[in-house]
Amino acid sequence: MVKLLIVDDEEHLVESMIASVAWEEAGVTELFSAYSGRQALDIIDNEAPDIVITDVRMPGMSGIDLIRTIKGKRPHTVCMLLTGHAEFEYAQEGLRQKASHYLLKPVKDAELLAAVKEAVEALLTEREQMREFVHSQAMVHRNLPSLRSNLLNNLIQGRSWPERKLAEQLQLFDIPVRVGDTVSLLLIRIEDRDQRYRSSDMMVMGFAVTNITEELLDDHYKSWNCEDLYGHILFVANRSNGIQDERNLERLADEMRRIVHRLLHLTISVILSPSGTFPACVEDLYQRCVATVRSQIGNDNDLVVRLSGDVAKPASHVVASLYTPPLFAHLLEAGNWDAAREKLQEIFREWRAKYSGSKEHLSEIHYSMRAAFSYFVHKSGSLLADYGLQNEAEIKGLGELEYWAKSMLDRLQGEMNTELSESRHSLVAQIQQFIQEHLSEDVSLQAIANHVYMHPTHVSKLFKRETGQNLSDYLLRLRMEKAVYLLKESRYKIYEIAGLTGYKNPTYFIKVFKEQFGVTPQEFRE
Repeated sequence: MVKLLIVDDEEHLVESMIASVAWEEAGVTELFSAYSGRQALDIIDNEAPDIVITDVRMPGMSGIDLIRTIKGKRPHTVCMLLTGHAEFEYAQEGLRQKASHYLLKPVKDAELLAAVKEAVEALLTEREQMREFVHSQAMVHRNLPSLRSNLLNNLIQGRSWPERKLAEQLQLFDIPVRVGDTVSLLLIRIEDRDQRYRSSDMMVMGFAVTNITEELLDDHYKSWNCEDLYGHILFVANRSNGIQDERNLERLADEMRRIVHRLLHLTISVILSPSGTFPACVEDLYQRCVATVRSQIGNDNDLVVRLSGDVAKPASHVVASLYTPPLFAHLLEAGNWDAAREKLQEIFREWRAKYSGSKEHLSEIHYSMRAAFSYFVHKSGSLLADYGLQNEAEIKGLGELEYWAKSMLDRLQGEMNTELSESRHSLVAQIQQFIQEHLSEDVSLQAIANHVYMHPTHVSKLFKRETGQNLSDYLLRLRMEKAVYLLKESRYKIYEIAGLTGYKNPTYFIKVFKEQFGVTPQEFRE
C-alpha cells in the first residue's frame, strides 16, 4: 500500500492532477489532497502518506518549510517539490531539505508519473530491505543455538575465517569466547551399552547430556557446544577467566559420568584436551580428541581420557582442501560456479605444493571429483552415462585431471544457465500473457507481482533484463495498439475504448493517446 498526498493552494490544479493522472500505474493505492501547509500536516499526522508532492510558494507555510517539518517528524517520507519558478535557490534549498525531485510547472503527466513511479519503487525496495533486516534479526535470535553450533562445526572442520569476521560472528551470536582466549575442548561420546533406548530417543538423550554438562561447567567456565558430524557432543570451555587447574576439568568429567549414569542410565566417555589459543588451536585439538576415541577407547565405554600437551601431531597424508568447507559437492549443489572453480584451483595448488608427482594423491582427488560430479548429475535427474561417469577412467597426470574437471564444470554450468534462461523466458511469457488478458483491468506492478509470486522490484528488473524494455513501456504499447485497433475496427465510443484499454479516466486516455500519436482518438478515427 502506497499513499500519496498532493499539496497546492491552487485547488483546481490539485483536483486536475488527481483526476487526470493514472496513479495506479505507479503503484499508488490511496490519494489525499491539501490546499495549505497546515492542512497537509494534519493529513500527515492522521494518514501518514508515503509520498508528498508540494508546491513551493504557498501562503502561510511554504513548500520548503513543509518539507522541513515533515522530515523532522517522518524522515522516511518521500517529498517532491512542484513549482512554476525555475530558480536556483529553490532547487538548492529543496535538495538541502532532501526533496527527491524538483518538478517545474506545467509538469507533463508522464514526467510526474515517472517521478512518482521511481519513488514508489524506491519505497518498496526500502520496505523489503527493512522487512528482510527485521526478519533476519528475528531468525538470528530464534536460531541462535543452531547458528552457534554451525559456527563451531565449521571451525573444527578446518574452515578458515578472517579474524575480524570471526570476531563479528562471535559477538552477533553472543558466544562467550573471543579471539585470543585460552580454551580447552571436551569431547563426549554417549554410550547405550544396555540398549535401553531406541535410536530415535538418543537425540533427546543428547540434549539431556548437553544440559547436564552446561550446568556443571557454568559454575567454573563459560562454554560453547555443538554436535559434531559423528554424533559426539563437543564443548569449548573458555579458561581465560576460569579455573586454570588442569585437573578441574577431569573432576567435572567424572561428575558428568556419575550424573548421566544415575539419571539417564547411560554411560559417557569424555576426552579432555590440553589448553590452547582460540581459534588457532581448535581444529588440531578436535582432531586429536576424535583420534583418541578411535585409537584408545574403541569399543570400551565409561572412560575419561585427558590428553597431554606434548604429543606430537601425526603427519597427515590427505589432500586436506578436499575435505575442508565449503566442500566441492556443496558448491556444485548451490550453483556457486565461481567458488567451485576457486575450490578446484585450491585443491590442485595443494597437490603441487605437497604431493607433486604422487599418483596416490592424484587418485584421491580424482575419486573425490567423480563422486561430487556423480552426486550432482543424479541430483539433477540425469544419468552418469550422459557424462561419461559410469565407467572408471585412468587419469595419467595432473594436466589431464585439471582439463577433465574444468570441462565437466563448464558443461554443467552451461546446462544450468540454459535451464535458468528458459525459466526466466517462461516467467516473462507468464507476465506478458497476464497483461494481455487483463489489459482492461488494473494491471499495476503489484498485481503482476502477485500473479507470479515475486517482489515487484524483482519483476520490474527481470522484465527489463530479458526484454530490453520497461514493463510500463510494454503495457503502454499494448494499450495503444489495442486502442488503434478498436478505433479502426469497431464502433465503440471513445470513453468505451478508454475502459477497454484499462483507462478509468477518458480524459487521461485522450491525453496519453495524443502524446503518443500527435492527434486525439477522435481525430485519428476521422
